[in-house]
Amino acid sequence: MSKHSTQFKLKVVTEYLRSGGYLRVANRYGLNTTDVRKWVLTHKLHGISGLQKRGYQQYTPQFKLLVLEHMRAYGASPRSTSAHFNIASPSTILVWQRLYNEGGITALEPKPRGRPSMPKRHEIQALLAKPSSELTPDELLRKLHYLEVENAYLKKLQALAQQKYLASKSKPKSSLS
Repeated sequence: MSKHSTQFKLKVVTEYLRSGGYLRVANRYGLNTTDVRKWVLTHKLHGISGLQKRGYQQYTPQFKLLVLEHMRAYGASPRSTSAHFNIASPSTILVWQRLYNEGGITALEPKPRGRPSMPKRHEIQALLAKPSSELTPDELLRKLHYLEVENAYLKKLQALAQQKYLASKSKPKSSLS
């Protein structure tokens, strides 16, 4: 999220358009010249709406490919391409380019975020209830994994119970005589 308001960005762009000079405007407002250039270019292409804060954007793989093809076809820089398509950061396009070069369009697919969810209890019960001869190889592996984990858990529980029993047996009885 941008730390500068839309009004501030518009003020900087207006100052640049009135008097010119990225460096002079950037120094006057204590900004990086890259920001001033991006705001001016975005304003020229999209108006005030291009300067407004945007929430998290999720782009389709087809859109990402369109952006990369545009950049290649016109020999455009990531900065000008991000301004043209109103993408928040030019580095986003560079990431897309790297992913596409490494793995094609499938690499541009969105990745699931966070940890995979645990299987639901009823799914496990249904898997355990089915005869093994009716299970697919993937289901057999999941059933095997579940049973191995369950077996290890029960062994650990039994070892802890045994340890607790032995510890209580070996304690000397205190006598208050």
